[in-house]
Amino acid sequence: MPWLFIRIKQLKWTALFLCSAIFFLMMIPPSAEQPVVSFVDRPAAIYKGDKHIALTVNADDSQKNAAKLAKLFIKHKVTASFFVTSSWLEKHPKTTKLLVDRAFDIGVLLTDVSDDKAVEKEIASVQKILGAYHKEGNLYIRAAENDGELSEVTASRGYLTVQWSVDLAKRTPTDFIRHVEKGDIVLLNPKEDLRITEKWLSLLIKKEETVSLSEMAGGETRIEYIP
Repeated sequence: MPWLFIRIKQLKWTALFLCSAIFFLMMIPPSAEQPVVSFVDRPAAIYKGDKHIALTVNADDSQKNAAKLAKLFIKHKVTASFFVTSSWLEKHPKTTKLLVDRAFDIGVLLTDVSDDKAVEKEIASVQKILGAYHKEGNLYIRAAENDGELSEVTASRGYLTVQWSVDLAKRTPTDFIRHVEKGDIVLLNPKEDLRITEKWLSLLIKKEETVSLSEMAGGETRIEYIP
């Protein structure tokens, strides 16, 4: 029957169109603005990428050199990511404004991850304070202690927990520069003499490109996790 032949032909073309559309959608890469990260089973913390270097600073109540470090980064045209507590933000409004105005990544530093309610409260407090500076979307979370532990509430809210592969409080600058690897996430030592920091920073940027966590976690960078 002619009408049956036409319908079968139409179905063939429809199926071909659908297959082509599905293949096309699968080939579209994810947006570089969104981190290409997924959690399987229990969430884990990012501690290393596979290219470039990410510099990070922890700013809690005892940290007074964050502003000097930020100005040092600006001077050398280097980016970094700052992890802060709500109490630090309240005590350092000028530095907070500097970090926001200069578009540094700002994440949440958790000094206590044992209680989910406390974690939620701290995240909300940091968001509220940064919101007053028109800084939205705190994507990154960090526990003050690099033990791989994190609250599952952070992952359920869409946050990425980022720790570090190199702690400069436990490495000499010479040893760090000699053995730094692509993909390292570096925790700076704010108590270090800024002249020493500036010296090794000058050597580092000649050896390897520094990027923000947003750049490292986005695009096609492969990320390793603390097991």
